[in-house]
Order: sequence, then structure tokens, then C-alpha cells
Amino acid sequence: MLTAYAHAAERMATLRPKCKGMRWSVVAGIGKVESNHAAGRKISANGDITPRILGPRLDGSGVGGNTSVFHDTDGGRWDGDSTYDRAVGPMQFIPSTWEGPSGADGNGDGVKDPNNAFDATLGTALYLCGTGKADLNDNAQLRKAILRYNHAGSYADKVIGYIRQYDQLASAAGDGASVGGSAGAVIAAALDVQGTPYVWGGGDIHGPTKGGFDCSGLMVYAFYKGAHVTLPRTSQGMRNAGTSVSRADLQPGDVIVFNDDGSWGHVGLYIGGGKMVHAPHTGKTVETVAVTTDYWTRFAWSIRRVL
Repeated sequence: MLTAYAHAAERMATLRPKCKGMRWSVVAGIGKVESNHAAGRKISANGDITPRILGPRLDGSGVGGNTSVFHDTDGGRWDGDSTYDRAVGPMQFIPSTWEGPSGADGNGDGVKDPNNAFDATLGTALYLCGTGKADLNDNAQLRKAILRYNHAGSYADKVIGYIRQYDQLASAAGDGASVGGSAGAVIAAALDVQGTPYVWGGGDIHGPTKGGFDCSGLMVYAFYKGAHVTLPRTSQGMRNAGTSVSRADLQPGDVIVFNDDGSWGHVGLYIGGGKMVHAPHTGKTVETVAVTTDYWTRFAWSIRRVL
């Protein structure tokens, strides 16, 4: 489920570019309240969940706290009930909502199935973002989005509580301290020089030169210092280092080359928790920033696994 949450949040950069602040923790907050992350079910590699997760029959009886009547809209296709609707899947979509614009194909198999983890979480991210401008880093806008999902203040309180917990987990994991092996050593080397000034052409395997690092110089230093790996000197050259991986498979220690200037001119080191360490530009210093949300998501990435 965590993989599905992350994959769904990541895709908002291209599917909903006006939506800022979408992150795995927001989708996970919904998943926790709706199905406890599909607890007790089996999830296949492509996201299919068995047995299906079905909410109570929405016949107005009040079971499950819902007194509204939802007559069948899907012929029982998703919920197995041809008389009344039931909420379905790990994110508990009502079939009529899913059959509308919310249905999504998150695993690329050509089917929009609310009982599939990748499909359902992508549908949730799309629903929360909406089609207009949104900034889910803003507490008021985040709450408004959750209330669209379920218009109950107590529900929003629960979801936001879990989002805050998951954000804290991501922050703790994002300092690079818990990463072991060669990746951890490379990350530690890069983090150790935070605050060093950006200098165009600066940095080599021994450390800063000309008083600082540029983006690729920082990578050259960190990988040699931490793992005795010699990288190409330029970000363009780093696009051919190691092996290529997808954003969904991003791991601490991966190199991310960004096409932010039309020539793949920037590079950073992923440290986990949705963050990277990099040397940004003249006037700035080596720093740690969010990379899987907001600004950096708008560019094409080439992710290279060197270690």
C-alpha cells in the first residue's frame, strides 16, 4: 500500500500540475481511516486486493453510520450488489463516484478497478487534488479537500491526524541517518558539507574547490568519499552512470539528474523521505530540500542507481 500511495502522489505532478503539496502521507491518511491500509487482505504485485473490501449496504438502515440510500449504479460489477451500492476497495469509493471522473488506471493494465491498490490510490489523489488550483501544504486547503472526500468534521480530524504522523515519519526518515551501507556513507558525506557555498565548477573527489561545490561537483565528492566510486564530472555525464530506475523505485543513494534547463543541467542525491541534498545555484549553499513534491516534480528526471 505504501508503494501505491507514493506512486499516486508522485503522478500528480503531471496529472494535476496545479495541485501542490500532494504527498504519500495525504493518500495514506485516507487509506488508514477507510481500510486500515487494506489490513487482512492479500495484495498482488500489480495491486489486486483479495478478498475484496466492501462497506455496508447503503440501504438507509444506518449500518456503518450512513443513513442515505444509494440504489445500485453499477449492476453489482464492483460491489457484488445489484440492489444497493456499497463502498468498495481500500479507499472505499462508492461505485457511482468511481464510474465518474474519479476512476483511474494506476497500474497501466487498461482497467479502472477500485479494488486495485494502484487504481484506487490514484483515484483518491485525483479526487483530493480536484481540477483547480490547490495547495495541500496549507492546512485549510487540505481540510477542504478531505471534506470533499467525506463531509464530516470528525472524519477530517482523523485523517489529518494520521497525515501529521506520517509526515513526521517521512521527516525522520529523510535525514539520511537511518540509511546503511554504501548509500548511507555517500549520503553522510554529502550532508556533512551542508552550508558550503555553491561555486560554478567547484568540487572534486577531495572536497570543495574554489571555495565550494557546484551540483555535479558535490556528487563527485560524496560518491568518492563515501564509496570510492568515481562519477563523471558533469550532470550530463551522470545520466549514463549506473543503471536507470523509475521514480516509483527511487531509493536513498540514487542520483537524480533534472532537465530543468533543457540540457539536463542539474543533479541531486536522494536521501529518503522525499528529500534530496544538492548544491542549488550561485548565492546558495549545499542544502536539503523536498524533491518528490512541489518545485522539482515539474521537470523530467533521469534517476541513476550507481551503488
